Amino acid sequence: MTIPSMNAGWYPAPDGSGQSWWWDGAQWVPPQLEAPPVPPAGPGTLRLAVVVQVLLFTSAALALATVAVEAFGIASVDDYLGGNDGATSTIATYDTLSAVVALLSLVVLVGTGILWVIWQHRLATQALGRTRRSPGWHVGSWFIPVVAWWFPYQNVSDLWRAVGRTRPGWQVAWWGLWIASSVTGGISGQMSFRAQSLEEYLVAMIASLLSSLLLFVAAFFAARLVRQLTRAYA
Repeated sequence: MTIPSMNAGWYPAPDGSGQSWWWDGAQWVPPQLEAPPVPPAGPGTLRLAVVVQVLLFTSAALALATVAVEAFGIASVDDYLGGNDGATSTIATYDTLSAVVALLSLVVLVGTGILWVIWQHRLATQALGRTRRSPGWHVGSWFIPVVAWWFPYQNVSDLWRAVGRTRPGWQVAWWGLWIASSVTGGISGQMSFRAQSLEEYLVAMIASLLSSLLLFVAAFFAARLVRQLTRAYA
């Protein structure tokens, strides 16, 4: 079975076995006849993976801090709406804490994102020719609207296949939690920006709390992904 128009990549096996075979652009390569192993990751990539994991755990800690701050704010606003005028001081405290935690979270998230794409680019470079997209696409797909909802997940799945490993089932949970956290966080931001009353702010705070909870769990799955995928390339 030869299909010249197909790009090199992993496709369903032509024998109907349900496996994935590598198409090198000219012929099918069954698993038992695959090319030599991907070159092992260098010390720099291994150290980078450790730093990314540390930042992910830091993001998880800050997400948990956000949950605590939002819970404090929700209780304060609810207390004020219940008739306690003295709650204005605790609401002011919430505003200060929320601003500090949000700034720290943004700094860590940006730093994590930058180092993550560098780490992923390095693995994709090692697996050059064995994934459906180039190393550049492994980076760029994270920043392109619409494409960013799905391509990064496919790219990470390809990195597993490139070293003969099956994508772990929990990777779906990681991606689903990340998408859900991003969507919920975006909704929370829009609601907070447009809020005209404390009641509307309260709903935005609840959405922010939910987004942070989702991010907290997603960060742990992400750290696990970095650790295990890096080991597969070591």
